[in-house]
Amino acid sequence: MVGTKKDRVYTLVKDAIISGDLEAGHIFSIDELSQRFKSGKTPTREALIVLTHEGLIDPIPRSGYLVTPITIKDVLEIFHLRTILEVEAIGLAVGRITEDHLAALRSSLGEEAALSRTMLGKGSYRRAYELNKEFHLAIAQASGNSRLMRLIEQHIDEMERILARDPYIIEPQQHVGIIEALERRDKAAAQLTMRQHLEETKVRLMSRF
Repeated sequence: MVGTKKDRVYTLVKDAIISGDLEAGHIFSIDELSQRFKSGKTPTREALIVLTHEGLIDPIPRSGYLVTPITIKDVLEIFHLRTILEVEAIGLAVGRITEDHLAALRSSLGEEAALSRTMLGKGSYRRAYELNKEFHLAIAQASGNSRLMRLIEQHIDEMERILARDPYIIEPQQHVGIIEALERRDKAAAQLTMRQHLEETKVRLMSRF
């Protein structure tokens, strides 16, 4: 299904922000983006409304839009919430996870390993981010709590620009212990491993500031 003109502009601008082509702190106008992405002003304006709601940009009266900076506070707050949500989700998943769920996690791990050996450029980062998200959402889905899963997805999406700074986003070894704990149906180990994984990722990202 072909997206609308607004969808196209939204994707192009969001990708430019996440990749750093539109740097944090940069101020731009609708005219500037329309020319850059060869789009009309109306779909560009509509796309910017969505990006404003997502917190990626802030409108500045009579000046345009500001690419919102990423702060240490952002990193700490989002990881705090992800830890609460995902440790709970994996605890629920231990008692409910099926062999199909586990097979999907193993398949994701295999693709992560393959990509980690060849990862180059922004296109590879996009797939790396998607695989990482799929892994965490598969566990959230196995929890059986759809609202919990939606909250986790929301916070992972909010972290996308932050995770772009993580050089080890696709390192498969960090997910191995999580799968092993789930295979053993060991709730304490699964929750501890998930907590450690998120803490290690947070520490890595904090060092990038």
